[in-house]
Amino acid sequence: MDRREFVSSVMAKVMAEDGAKESRPAQDTSPDVNSPEITAMREKVAKSSGLSLALAGRLSGTTEAEIKADADRLTEAIRSMPANLRTHPKSLVPTGGAVDQPPSHLDIDPIKLAANIMARRLGS
Repeated sequence: MDRREFVSSVMAKVMAEDGAKESRPAQDTSPDVNSPEITAMREKVAKSSGLSLALAGRLSGTTEAEIKADADRLTEAIRSMPANLRTHPKSLVPTGGAVDQPPSHLDIDPIKLAANIMARRLGS
């Protein structure tokens, strides 16, 4: 076998192997993170960890153990936050009054209000 025939046979062999690889479906070793099974696992782990379903999409991992570990880390991070970051802050407007107090117009008695107005007008 001369050199040209050898190179041609090797090239034909390589081309045949390439063609065989392309005809086979590609095997994806990593599961799709948006698959319904993994989404269901995330929601299940979020419920069991006490997280809201809105946070379930933020959990990462492809197995239930990985997702559970991530949920535990997220829960611990939320618990370690200062309390004022987890609650609604009070109004910072100095003349706005306290936010926790109910509006004063709900406590107004119209009869007492009319009596006070009449007393001021009459000068008593």
